[in-house]
Amino acid sequence: MKFFKVLFFILVSFSFLSSSSNPDTSILIKFSNIRNNKGKIQIQVYKDQTTFAKETPWKVYYADKEGVKDKTLSFRIDNLPEGTYGIAILDDENNNREMDWSFIMLPKEGFGFSNYYLSALRKPKFDDFKFYLKGEVSVYVKVKYV
Repeated sequence: MKFFKVLFFILVSFSFLSSSSNPDTSILIKFSNIRNNKGKIQIQVYKDQTTFAKETPWKVYYADKEGVKDKTLSFRIDNLPEGTYGIAILDDENNNREMDWSFIMLPKEGFGFSNYYLSALRKPKFDDFKFYLKGEVSVYVKVKYV
């Protein structure tokens, strides 16, 4: 009986470790076309289409824009579990943590997606901007303003 308890403990511990963060993974996000250094860039990390459609990110990070130089900025996210991700960003120029809209329902602030430049005014699908994280991955986000 003691053998089964020890085996159970080992299996539970192993499954916990395999689903935890990986210190060897990182996402380097390279932003371009940032129009000013006001506010912060809100980085929303998604893992699938369902959460993206509901706008409920898995994690949210904020990049300070003080380091913007020549309309570019880099931000690193470390220690995420290996897997599929997609990044959507908001250039939150007034720090209110939400997209501001004009009176004709056009976005007043910038937005963007990992490795995908939105050329139309339709919301992309998760498959359009997803990527697989294993080791270190660089993604590019060209911020779009309307």
